[in-house]
Amino acid sequence: MANKVKVDNIINRYDKEPKMVKEKSGSKLKIILIMMILLIIAVAGFAVGIYLKIIDMQGLADKWNLSEKPVIGQYFSPPKTNFETVELEQQSSIVAPTKPAVAPIVQPETMLPAVRKIDDVEFQKQLKIKQLEETKRISKVARLYGAMKPAESVVILNSLDDETVLLILNKMEDEPVAKIMALFDARRAAALSQSMLRGRSIN
Repeated sequence: MANKVKVDNIINRYDKEPKMVKEKSGSKLKIILIMMILLIIAVAGFAVGIYLKIIDMQGLADKWNLSEKPVIGQYFSPPKTNFETVELEQQSSIVAPTKPAVAPIVQPETMLPAVRKIDDVEFQKQLKIKQLEETKRISKVARLYGAMKPAESVVILNSLDDETVLLILNKMEDEPVAKIMALFDARRAAALSQSMLRGRSIN
């Protein structure tokens, strides 16, 4: 029986050793796993800091002169200046001050652009272009007044001269013009009517 106890003790001792080895390797694996997780968190935090510009990599590279380091220098550009460096030459002799140059007096005729003579055909083309532009502007203003209520139009038209009012009214439809003319002062409406009869007719 003593022999049996010795065998049991030996078996128990071998059974305990693998458990201890498993526990030691399991704790080492946990430590390595925790270290890797912490490293991943640190790298992710660093990357987020650079992305959000909390960490200024260019400033750190300039401060630590990383562009001059042999291996990592290729990843960092040297600090840039907004001017080119210029080497100054030392002057051994003193230069005497010079008189400022006087600009030649230019005659007013030479300052004006060359006047180009316009023939009648060119003049007529330019006149037609100006008349078309004026007609477009007047038509636009007439559409604006036509879209307004007659009472609102009269308030504004009363502050304009008769010639401008006639230009605007001549471009408007008959119905809004009639409503606007009814709201004018009687004297002004009569004067505008006489001008329309003498000079231009409504549409």
